[in-house]
Amino acid sequence: MRYVPLREAEPGMVLAADLYDSVGRTLIGCHCELTESYLEKLEAYGFDGIYIEDKLSEGITIESVITPQLRQEGQERIRACDIDGCKLIARRMVEEILSCGNVSLDLTDLRSYDDYTYAHSVNVAVYCGVIGMGMGMSEVELGHLVTAALLHDLGKLQIPDEILNKPGRLTQEEYLIMKSHATLSYQIISERWDISAHIKEAVLHHHENVDGSGYPDGLEGAQQTMFTRILHVADVYDALTSRRPYKEPYAPYEATEYLMGGCGIMFDREVVETLLKYVPLYPKGTMVTLSDGREAIIYENFGVHNLRPVVRLMDGELLDLSNEANYHITLRMKTESGFSTEEAEKERNEMIRPPVRCRIMVVDDMKTNLQMLRGILEPLYDVILMKSGHQALLYLKKHPAPDLVLMDIDMPEMDGIETAKRIMEMTDHTVPILFVTALCDRQTVTLCRNLDAAGYIVRPYKPVFVKTEIKRILMGRSEIE
Repeated sequence: MRYVPLREAEPGMVLAADLYDSVGRTLIGCHCELTESYLEKLEAYGFDGIYIEDKLSEGITIESVITPQLRQEGQERIRACDIDGCKLIARRMVEEILSCGNVSLDLTDLRSYDDYTYAHSVNVAVYCGVIGMGMGMSEVELGHLVTAALLHDLGKLQIPDEILNKPGRLTQEEYLIMKSHATLSYQIISERWDISAHIKEAVLHHHENVDGSGYPDGLEGAQQTMFTRILHVADVYDALTSRRPYKEPYAPYEATEYLMGGCGIMFDREVVETLLKYVPLYPKGTMVTLSDGREAIIYENFGVHNLRPVVRLMDGELLDLSNEANYHITLRMKTESGFSTEEAEKERNEMIRPPVRCRIMVVDDMKTNLQMLRGILEPLYDVILMKSGHQALLYLKKHPAPDLVLMDIDMPEMDGIETAKRIMEMTDHTVPILFVTALCDRQTVTLCRNLDAAGYIVRPYKPVFVKTEIKRILMGRSEIE
């Protein structure tokens, strides 16, 4: 069998592996001959490639570390946020991984765009299981590690699709929202007494870097558990080798170059070196081009042949690149992504650069209102809480003015209208004021309009509306400045 990018697939080719849709139903069965209609269907589903059987690939077998059935079951349990189901799937995955004997992660995962999150978690679980096995973990430890991998991205189910699948680099604001998925995943399982603390720790901290530059807590390598360090490497490797709307997939050798370059900075060296024992740089059944222009297919890549594989030429001849007589021949993957470590790091640094956070003052005499608004706004803004108009004015005399004021109207001693007038005078009308109040009578609304307030929100309100109004006001102010 050999891997063929879908763009190179032609009618008449014969499938060497079943293809499934995002809910586990068989789209096209193994040994089925492809037609133009089938190819159009696969393209519509977002498949990137397929495995076919032909004379060139005869004798090349590629075994999955886990069965396709278990893979599909795992995806379904993740899709349903079925934590108990994920625990059972993890146990079965460990059993299959341990029964494999010589493990080689050759098989390219065939998946469509719409099931990326679920398939990614299953893939990461497989990588974690293989790494953990290679590091000598017990069966119980492997069960915990694989469970953490299956659960690590549950929080992404709460992230808007327009951010998850954005065809381009995230803005800094969107990146902050994306970063919250680790905490959200942890919150889903935090109250489960039957889930190990090691699992919860790994889920929460799977984006921590060994130099302390990760999130959410900036833990250094010595502060991280081995589960956390393994999950981080496995997560990044699968993300790199996957096609996403915003990037081409890296070839395995490109992804391993990234991992090796990040040892001691992002990744634990021992974990990376263990993964590299099982990840072929040139997977079997993959087409390559030799430096002399000839095309070939990877035939053997184990052990000494990982760097210098045995290839089968188009005429059927086997060529061992580890043979000294062939040292002058190099190869490259036909599916090269144009990967550049320097460019990738530049993109990443731009995205993770801390944004300039706007400062928002909230003035309200009700403690519950202050706490609620702080919960809504703190992920995106620096929030200053004031319990009265007098307190707000005293603060402004000693500190720089905020970028926006959220003002309650019905307050004792000095109401919001009077407080707003004085703030405008103190700041020379440079700070926009957004009223957030339960009062909505005509007289109050007229007073706010006469003050030229930036907006008016009536309680009860939805948090998304408050965020939208604030964003509208701040963006408008930015354009004017």
